[in-house]
Amino acid sequence: MKLFVTGASGFIGKNFIKEAVKKGHFIFAPSRKLKNEKINNVKWLYGDFDQNWKKELKKSNVLVHLAAAGVSEREDGNLEEILEVNVIKSLKLLLNALGNKCKNFLIVSTSSEYGKNTFDTKTLSKKSKINPFTNYGISKAIFSNLLNELSKNYNCKIRLMKLFPVYGKGEHSNRLLPSLRRAAKRGKNFIVKNPSEIRDFTSVDYVSKVLIDASNFKKRKFKNFQIYHISENNPITVEEFAKKYWKIYKTKGRLILKNRRRLYTRHVSNKSSVWKVS
Repeated sequence: MKLFVTGASGFIGKNFIKEAVKKGHFIFAPSRKLKNEKINNVKWLYGDFDQNWKKELKKSNVLVHLAAAGVSEREDGNLEEILEVNVIKSLKLLLNALGNKCKNFLIVSTSSEYGKNTFDTKTLSKKSKINPFTNYGISKAIFSNLLNELSKNYNCKIRLMKLFPVYGKGEHSNRLLPSLRRAAKRGKNFIVKNPSEIRDFTSVDYVSKVLIDASNFKKRKFKNFQIYHISENNPITVEEFAKKYWKIYKTKGRLILKNRRRLYTRHVSNKSSVWKVS
């Protein structure tokens, strides 16, 4: 297949295109930074993703939209800027694609749309209440709501894939696992915040495999619009996750647990909502 992939130089994007090329797919990848990096079957396009890439979109079987603003806590500041990328430019991208006969969309969103189900032990389903509390989650929820109507009005197919907490090679240095690794290498103590929080930690390698599988629109035929969760469905506490890797790193420091409470879930999917790789 030929895939038009936004956000290809990001954390998930880099891992995704690596997996896609392995599977024999060809990638068109817009980037605002000029790319000298040569990867077989990847054509870098210098420019923003919402430009009208007529020639490339006409050749693409599926548009895979990974690009987003405000993903990390440090970026979650200016709502106007985040809405510009995650709603306005993203909608323009899809309309450009439709105008160039590309009508299969794999859109990546987030469990942050559901907000915090703090002190709740319930898992999340595709029908769970949308209640975002971050600017990033708000913007993604707005865009997700537009997609169902877009699929009906333009007779296109949209798969909306909601990611649960992703970790792995290439993630931002301020996130849990890189911060943990950094402290371990220095032999320092590490403070684990909210250790009683249960999460569906999901490896980026697994996410990439799911997205490759879901990008085949001949599989699991559907009318217009689908929602799935991407999760390995193996929820553990933040404390358990930290201890697992602390043990691997064999450090001299120790883990310090902060804000310990009774167990509660945050971003944990139920099994029926998860895309299973076939």
